Amino acid sequence: MRKPAVSVLIASYNYEPYLGDAIQSVLAQTWQDFEILVVDDGSSDDSVALANSYAAKDARIRVLQHKGGVNRGLPATLKVGLAAAKGMYIAFLESDDLWHKTCLQQRFATLHHADAGVVFNNITPLPMPGADTGWFQSYVPRVMRAHSRRKCTPDQTFSLRTALLFENRIPTFSCSMVRRDLLDACNLLSPVPRWLDWWIWIQLSEKTRFCFVPEELTLWRLHAASYNHKVSATYLVEGALFWKEVRKRRLHKGILQTDAKDLAVLLPFWTVPLLRFWWIVKECGFSATLKRVKKRL
Repeated sequence: MRKPAVSVLIASYNYEPYLGDAIQSVLAQTWQDFEILVVDDGSSDDSVALANSYAAKDARIRVLQHKGGVNRGLPATLKVGLAAAKGMYIAFLESDDLWHKTCLQQRFATLHHADAGVVFNNITPLPMPGADTGWFQSYVPRVMRAHSRRKCTPDQTFSLRTALLFENRIPTFSCSMVRRDLLDACNLLSPVPRWLDWWIWIQLSEKTRFCFVPEELTLWRLHAASYNHKVSATYLVEGALFWKEVRKRRLHKGILQTDAKDLAVLLPFWTVPLLRFWWIVKECGFSATLKRVKKRL
């Protein structure tokens, strides 16, 4: 049986109101060489029944669960999906997000000219009532402009090896597609579970180059229930732990290179939040930045 070009992984947990729209946005793609794996992480709503109703109509859709239908968290959920995936590429779509109908087509068109293991695209916000959009506006447009300005090689690829040390420059799983063999070699046990995507990008940056599609092909739903809506009171503690583990990878696994930029991992942790604060101040102004930080606490 012929394998699909891409396996679309939709990790699902209690987002029944949005899940159908997410699946529909994949089915509406102009690039149709895909399979969809909806991997449920112990939802207590009717997400599984909804997903199964789609699978009954389209053989490209499979619904997977943990044994006993329990909740095991995102890393374990992604492992289930990766183990079952048949595609050469893995495209992530969070169950509350959407794709533009040409998303996969434009990603593959970019990869056709690029020797890269990861392709990602620009993002547009899809705010729900009551959502705080300030953090998005001070973050996503800024990092996406930086990608657009990168001095790429003739094949349109670039390295994110250093940039990813200081900030997650690929803000959501839903805007990315990764070569399957590279993902299989990644450690999914992030030191900070909610930063699993960042942890994966850092590992991939040590192995491959990236390419970027400037069009806004992902609609990122912003709502109060999302991971990114609020800053945890333990943000600095989590950040220090994350930096420690990234540093350990580079120093103790022989990954550290002699390039001066790569030596940035030797900097103390406090430089990371300080740099991020400075970048946001440059984007929004000092007063507006303080207001946005206070609002997210």
